[in-house]
Order: sequence, then structure tokens, then C-alpha cells
Amino acid sequence: MFQIKLDKLNTLIEFSLEGIVQLDEMKQFAAELRRSAITMTGPELKILAEMRRFRPASPDVVEAMRDVQEFAKSMSVRRMANVLESEVLALHMSRLARETGADKFLRRFTDEQEARDWLANGESLRKSRRLP
Repeated sequence: MFQIKLDKLNTLIEFSLEGIVQLDEMKQFAAELRRSAITMTGPELKILAEMRRFRPASPDVVEAMRDVQEFAKSMSVRRMANVLESEVLALHMSRLARETGADKFLRRFTDEQEARDWLANGESLRKSRRLP
């Protein structure tokens, strides 16, 4: 299951991925994200990705996140915060970020408020517990 919210005032795209996600649903999510994000304008575009309950059904689903990161890069996203708890998923996301170049603007957090602080201010107001 996925949900996408747009905050045009703050140039923020929020999305959440939950549960066991199959490849076809991941492709549907990526297409919907593209359709939604294209309406956003501004030099400070930010993305908050809530992924604490995300359970990819296969390695192909994780690989499909490559499209999301590459799209974010093409949209000149200023900051992207992933909120997740799984260290295994964090390692996969880090690898994808390095491969796509998204590591320049993507950070991983376990705490949603720290992620929001970083998106708003560039640095977490509290001591951050970032994942690799």
C-alpha cells in the first residue's frame, strides 16, 4: 500500500510505503509519484519517504526504488529523507543512492521528526541517529 501527499506551500512531497509490496504495486507507485511530483515547482523541492513498515516482496521491488531516486535527481530534489528501521533495507537503499547519485541529497533516519527537521533546516535539531 502507498500514499502520496503534496505540500505545495513548503515544496514537500510526502509518501509512505507499507506492508508487503509486490513489483506491480511498486511500479504503480512510481508512476503515481511521477504524475504527482510534476505539479510541484520551486528550487527547494524536498521528499519525505516513510518506509518503516515497508516490506519488499522481492529484491526486484527494492531495485524499483532506483526509479524513484533517479526521478528525484531529475527533478533537482534538494533533500530527500527516508524514514526506515530495517538496517538491511537501509543498506540496499544506500547502495542504490550511491549508484544513482542520490546520495548527494538523500539521508536515512529512524525518527520522523528528525527527518522533518533536516528537510526544513538542513540539519537535524536533535542529535540524529542516521542509518548507513
